Amino acid sequence: MPCGMDVCPDCGNHDMRVRLVDGAAVHRCGLCGGEFGDRVVIETLSDAEEARAHGFAAEVWPLVRLLSRLPGLTVREASAGDEELGALPYVEIGARDEHCLLQLENLAKALLLGAAAMACHWVIEVEFRRHLAFVLKPRHGGGEVGARLLRDAHGDLERLRRQLERDLKLRWWQHPSSSRTG
Repeated sequence: MPCGMDVCPDCGNHDMRVRLVDGAAVHRCGLCGGEFGDRVVIETLSDAEEARAHGFAAEVWPLVRLLSRLPGLTVREASAGDEELGALPYVEIGARDEHCLLQLENLAKALLLGAAAMACHWVIEVEFRRHLAFVLKPRHGGGEVGARLLRDAHGDLERLRRQLERDLKLRWWQHPSSSRTG
């Protein structure tokens, strides 16, 4: 079946397969495994594969990857949530070194500044989970975690990642004032 792409641009192979992902054609080389097509769809597939390799759900992986890159912090655990279990998404963050408090302060500031764009109210709570942990999660007053709340929280995961990616480039994150509160 012709797929519109006869030859792999990476290896020159002619064994190209096509599949539809979210309505977009993705071409995959039968020899080298290269995937080609809509950039957003390819990135989503790549993120899902990377998430599986690191043991995280695809929905939470982009945020986990970003938080893992912050100096002084380490991501110990994360979940995309589960409606059947009544669980919302969360990311458990641990302190790696002395830079952690500054990064947590910046993260809390970013949550405050971006709160209006979120469907849920996101917080960082300190918990004891076999060790001291900082847990980034939507605040929930209890009760049922329904499909809509979980959908809102999932949408926030991507909004939060984009916001943090932007804030990381801003002067207040890169060059904090000397009058830190942490």
